[in-house]
Amino acid sequence: MALDDISMSFWDHLEELRRRIIISAIAIGVFAMASLYFHSLIEKFIRFPLETPLNSLLVTVIDNTVGSEGSTMGFLSIVLRSTSGINAELIKVDPLSAIMVYLKVSIACGVLLASPIVLYQIWAFVFPALTQHEKRFVLPLFLIIVLFFVIGAIFAYLVVVPVVLQFSASLFPDAANRWDIERHVNFLTRLLLGFGIAFELPIVMGFLARIGVINSGGFRERQNYAFVGIFAMSAMLTPADVMSMLLMAIPLIGLYQLGIFFAFLVEQEPESYA
Repeated sequence: MALDDISMSFWDHLEELRRRIIISAIAIGVFAMASLYFHSLIEKFIRFPLETPLNSLLVTVIDNTVGSEGSTMGFLSIVLRSTSGINAELIKVDPLSAIMVYLKVSIACGVLLASPIVLYQIWAFVFPALTQHEKRFVLPLFLIIVLFFVIGAIFAYLVVVPVVLQFSASLFPDAANRWDIERHVNFLTRLLLGFGIAFELPIVMGFLARIGVINSGGFRERQNYAFVGIFAMSAMLTPADVMSMLLMAIPLIGLYQLGIFFAFLVEQEPESYA
């Protein structure tokens, strides 16, 4: 009888998981289909880093805060404005390029817009299995993970992508910059996803400290090696100019320091790591 109860309990959980996956898939599909009607917003999202490089964003901030005349910041605004254009255009190299772009972006929009529903389904499925102690920490931890991912993606979209595009457009000035729109979207997606994941570094460090792999002292002792690894990774993942490399390396160094602080908060007991 007990075995039957366990079997029924297992199949009940399996059925609940199937139902929540179906609800999540339907929500993503509905929002993805709905996003197809907002093609103008999709096009603006794709073209924004190309038409609004980092220099233009800085010019807007300076003009709206300190003004553009009679100050050092005003002179900086004039200099930035004179070099703020990206001389490039997006093209469709075959009939399927535009279709694939809209499908990819609509699916991404569907996942983004349906994320509250999906997250609720995950939460509702996992929450009953947690202990009272775990329930107090899971939701704040999950929100922190989402927050850091969003910050990383926004930083990549507003800062890193425009800088990389402007650098690429400036190379070989005699060659026209005509970029395939599908590859441009793939580039955007990979960079936003990569920075979103990279910004989870403090969370990973806190988790490693929590399970006892290494504590905050160990991270602090090894930070010189970590910095070398960060700069090496940044050099490989960005164009071969100092500015692009620093745009990735400096935030990751700051996040590493934040990770040491997270590790200090959650570590269970101090240990020495030689």
